[in-house]
Amino acid sequence: MNILVINGAYRPAGTTAELAQAFLEGARSAGAEADMIRLADRTIGPCTDCLLCYRFEGEGAAPCSRRDDMDAIVARIAEADGILFASPVHNGFVSGRMTAFWERLSWRAARPGGRFLNCMSIRSRLTGKVRALGAIVSAGGMPERLRRFCDDGTDWLRGNAPLILHGQWIGDLYAGAELERLPACEADWRRLYLLRRLSGRQRQRARDLGGAMVRALRSGRLHPVTMESMVHPVVRWSLERLFAFRSPYRLAAGGGGPEADGPRPAAP
Repeated sequence: MNILVINGAYRPAGTTAELAQAFLEGARSAGAEADMIRLADRTIGPCTDCLLCYRFEGEGAAPCSRRDDMDAIVARIAEADGILFASPVHNGFVSGRMTAFWERLSWRAARPGGRFLNCMSIRSRLTGKVRALGAIVSAGGMPERLRRFCDDGTDWLRGNAPLILHGQWIGDLYAGAELERLPACEADWRRLYLLRRLSGRQRQRARDLGGAMVRALRSGRLHPVTMESMVHPVVRWSLERLFAFRSPYRLAAGGGGPEADGPRPAAP
């Protein structure tokens, strides 16, 4: 059993890294092989929007026109049985490195899947196994009881990673602000991030999440998310009939445009 952590933090020894290590300890103590990739240690250039991956119709992960460390990371993801995404909370979302990583990953790991409810659908390319998926995010100043105001990143991962990576979400952890002492003045409130500490409770929850991922994999009861499974049958029945008469798409007035002459050439 192979579990992989994708760590999108910038600091090698910050709270996100500590929580990721605790998760690895939990997974290893439950009998899994577990390893971590720090995105900050890899060369991952920005997506050039050449659409080479989108147009790929072969089997397995799609190719990319860029030549950097993403090729090796995509191969590790395809082999993994379980994947944890770890990131600090930046502007209420995941880090810029994690965002750039997903921009490069999405159409390499997923494909346009044809019509669904008279709309474009998405299907995973990595269908060789059902993966267990989860996330840990570490917030600097927002406590756990206010998570809903600060954590759009976990919601995005939970809603998209299982569909793209042929997996099932098994759990996540938001490690909100726990402080070395309570702020005593305005200066303390301004430097709140610097008062942040991890608690033993948060580390234990990360270890528990590692063990939970191993148990989920061993259960043999994981089911991949598909677009069909995301829409209740009654809602699907209603939308199919609605869109049969009223398409959600419209023709662009005037037509033409740069894409009308064919796909863009691949970037060098």
